[in-house]
Amino acid sequence: MNPTFKLPVVLSLSLLLLSCLGNTSNERGEMKNNEYAKYFEIEKSSDGGVTLIINENWSGKREVTRYRIVSAGVDNVDSDDFNVISVPLTKVVCMSTSHIAYINTLGEAESIVAISGGRYISDSIISSGVADGTIADIGFESSISYEKLMQLKPDIVFTYGISGENNLYIQKIRDIGIKVIALGDYMEEHPLGKLEYLKLFGELYCKGEYADSLYNSVKDRYNKVAQRVADIEYRPVILLNAPWKEIWYIPGENNYMSHLIRDAGGEVLLSKEGDSHSYTNSIEEVFASSHKASLWLNPNFYSTISELRSSNPLFSKMNLLSSGKVFNNTKRNTERGGSDFWERGVVEPDIILNDLINIIHPDKGDSGELKYYIKLK
Repeated sequence: MNPTFKLPVVLSLSLLLLSCLGNTSNERGEMKNNEYAKYFEIEKSSDGGVTLIINENWSGKREVTRYRIVSAGVDNVDSDDFNVISVPLTKVVCMSTSHIAYINTLGEAESIVAISGGRYISDSIISSGVADGTIADIGFESSISYEKLMQLKPDIVFTYGISGENNLYIQKIRDIGIKVIALGDYMEEHPLGKLEYLKLFGELYCKGEYADSLYNSVKDRYNKVAQRVADIEYRPVILLNAPWKEIWYIPGENNYMSHLIRDAGGEVLLSKEGDSHSYTNSIEEVFASSHKASLWLNPNFYSTISELRSSNPLFSKMNLLSSGKVFNNTKRNTERGGSDFWERGVVEPDIILNDLINIIHPDKGDSGELKYYIKLK
């Protein structure tokens, strides 16, 4: 950039503050309604104040936490208040890999100073940073390094909200003076609901308009891909997942994966109508209905047909294995168990949907190479 075109420092900082918020008032105002996401909302007052509302339904108490978003450096603001967030964020900790994807998509990966579970990271920039020590690994809930957190002094720790004692570490982080936002993106039912968290992170990085444009572009591509199979009459039945400790979990029809499969022109075997929860089934129950399925998707960690056959004697009797119609979403898994499907995939639902249409309805697909899925051999 030609130095003669650089804005004066004071003017540059002023414009940055204005781009974040016009005013820091916390008066109730217009709600920026989401199209799909259910576990957060953004409220904007008439004078430009912004409040981030987190719906903490995972607690079972339908609790709501409100965070007042203010521009960094604004006077008369209690920056130590855990419910006041100064933006733009410059140093954050991500305890979920999906949060890395949102932040990286907005071009703010350099703000990530620590993560949880480095071995499971797919993003090459972040995993390299963990390897060379420029990004810390603070460990998991029960073994978090609070000393590292205190040394890093991040603006925010982004984590995921779950019920019960597993959430006790969140209060411990707050007890050492560090702010935490627990997000429920993993609970969102619709693929575009997960994608919509770009808007939340956009507000926190003063990139609201950019985040909106990214969301709208991916949403439009997703809907365009879905139109290929919108009018089909034949919808193949899909066997989903594989047993975990002798229990077979099948998601309800409003679940994230069920939405993807339905938008790709399929139906999930044994999926409960009008529900988003996953329900337990015995291996024998699923096997008894497996003859109805045309395809088997996401069979957990299995990478070959022979592994599936040897895992249970009933599987060798399935026609699905004989026909070889088994695909897993593990193509981009890391050697140490990281899943890019659940990391980068949250901001690429259009690509995942395209993969699924190429698998379920190849005649309606684009014949392109699968990005997230691989056919088991």
